[in-house]
Amino acid sequence: MVSPTVVVNRSGSRSSGVQEITLIYDSYYKVSVAPKEVNKDDTICFTSPQGRVRVVFVSPFNDNTVEMLDSEERKVTVGGCYHFLCFFTEAGEGETEARTGGILDVQPHRP
Repeated sequence: MVSPTVVVNRSGSRSSGVQEITLIYDSYYKVSVAPKEVNKDDTICFTSPQGRVRVVFVSPFNDNTVEMLDSEERKVTVGGCYHFLCFFTEAGEGETEARTGGILDVQPHRP
C-alpha cells in the first residue's frame, strides 16, 4: 500500500520540487491522470482544473486507506501500482464520486 509521508508547507504556496498530478473527470465518466507515473521518493499532490479533488487510495481488499485532499503534499516512499477513488467538487456544487478511479504508477516497483 502507499506509504506516504505528510509534507508540511506552512507558506500557503506549493513547495518547489512537488510533482503535481492533474485529474480530469470527462463526460464519458473516465478519470484521466497526468502524469500517470512518478518516481519513488517524489513529493506529489493531486489537483484538478474542474475544482477541488479528493483522492482515496484502496487496498486489494477494497478497504479505503490513505486520503489526500486537494493540493495536499505527500512523499511516496514505496514503489508499485496504486488504485485510487476520485471525488470532485466544482464551485457551487456538492462532491461527486467519479464512476471510475485512477491509477498511479510509482517507479521502481522493486527496492
